[in-house]
Amino acid sequence: MKKKSDIIRTRKARADGVATREAILAAAEEEFAAKGYGLASAREICRRAGANAALLSRYFGSKESLYRIVAKRLFGDLGSPLTRLADGVKDEATWRAAVREWVDDMLFMTLPAEKAQKLCASLFRHEVTSPTRFHAEFKEAFGRPVYEGLKNLLAMKVKDVEQLDLWTSSIWAQVSVYALADSKWHGDFRPEGLDNRAWAEKVRDHICEQVFAAIG
Repeated sequence: MKKKSDIIRTRKARADGVATREAILAAAEEEFAAKGYGLASAREICRRAGANAALLSRYFGSKESLYRIVAKRLFGDLGSPLTRLADGVKDEATWRAAVREWVDDMLFMTLPAEKAQKLCASLFRHEVTSPTRFHAEFKEAFGRPVYEGLKNLLAMKVKDVEQLDLWTSSIWAQVSVYALADSKWHGDFRPEGLDNRAWAEKVRDHICEQVFAAIG
């Protein structure tokens, strides 16, 4: 039978391990989002996390494994709700609300105030502009389901296959421009007197108004 002191030490070791693992993940998100996979440094990730290379290897195995976990956490957690929006559509009002939510979430991913979304957008930008060997894997695992989530919504109104593809691609392209652009570019082309959030709201409303007028 274990002594109480041994149990306490075991629990503390587990808690310390969870905290260290989370610190490494958080540091990796920052590093990969800032530099992309190729330029990101495992040493810098460890420095940010206050951990050593042995711990990174123990918990994640390699930089490659860590990158996959970070991508799943950022792309998967934030994108997953967008893949299921069609499930909640019951009538015209809920359809419009679902389309609006899809556009809204994709645009607000770019706002500096939303840290997780901003990290996701930065990682997305690196993967699109400087694709890694994981690009096709991430596209199918994360990008494709989000794209299909929008397509499923539009298919409730658009029955012609070619028109459905055009509408889905067009909306995806519009929101992707904001996700791929650095925030400074947003500021350079944003009307004076509007911050990113206010402008994103106007862009969202503009896109949705065009969609609802044409196919709603």
